[in-house]
Amino acid sequence: MVFYAAYPVKGTLAPVKFPYKIGIVAFMAYPKLLKSDEGAGDALRWLAEDPFFELLELPPVGDAEWAKLRSYPKEYSLGLQPETLVRGLDPSSPNEEERRRAEERFVELTRSACSRGYKAVGLCSGPNLPEDQRPRGVEALKKTLRAVAEEAGKCGIPVFLETFDTDVDKKRLVGKLDMASRIIEEVRETHPNVAIMWDLSHGPLLGEEPEVLRSYPDVIGHIHIGAAKVIEGKMFDYHPGFYRPGAINNERDVARLLAVLHDIGYRGAISFEVKPEEGQLTEEVVNASKSVLVRAYELYLQGNY
Repeated sequence: MVFYAAYPVKGTLAPVKFPYKIGIVAFMAYPKLLKSDEGAGDALRWLAEDPFFELLELPPVGDAEWAKLRSYPKEYSLGLQPETLVRGLDPSSPNEEERRRAEERFVELTRSACSRGYKAVGLCSGPNLPEDQRPRGVEALKKTLRAVAEEAGKCGIPVFLETFDTDVDKKRLVGKLDMASRIIEEVRETHPNVAIMWDLSHGPLLGEEPEVLRSYPDVIGHIHIGAAKVIEGKMFDYHPGFYRPGAINNERDVARLLAVLHDIGYRGAISFEVKPEEGQLTEEVVNASKSVLVRAYELYLQGNY
């Protein structure tokens, strides 16, 4: 998608092109896809035909639904997060049998993604572990990452490790960027096609502001934007639409993020991760998010954030 925002130049407003590809996490915009791929091709038609988006992040889908999706002129990437968060596969399990089960499934799906021309694969770590078991979990995750990256490397695509909170809501093993970056740097010794996926809406749950990315410019591969949510004083990784009741992040946070991404020379894509709440249509939450990004870009250009 190409969109422009107004930038003041010598007393007039000049149009400035948005510099990043824009994507959307399809299985959050249509959360029923977290449980089943049934009807995915038809459900995603609206997103696929929206010129605002160049990239659709998909959950695993079977051949029948892919036959419909492949007719849409979009780029696609594979999100393996539902396999862990919903279906319970654990790529960082200290139990080798459990870890191996996740690895085999992830490699199989990555092979399929390669055959379909997908542009990337994303995954997250398994559940957090007691402190004395975390080193084993980290080593297990490295093994899984190397196996997935090996398969993804055969078709020249990257693998993104998404960071989540460790003790608030999703409670994953890998949270803050300092830990995630060490894992990525070690895996890159053998498989350079790995990087970190950082999500603006996970920042509040991790105590991380967008400025933290300045310390890790070389390992950031993909960006999600959305909002965390507070209910009765407790924070959740619910990905509500911007400005929904309890939503934390707003367009000024997105503008700050854009400023940081510019400063670190980021060249990847930016994807919305927003989810309709009860009584909301997907179209409502997605269109509101698009407006937030346009306004955030204007604020960034104006230095007003």
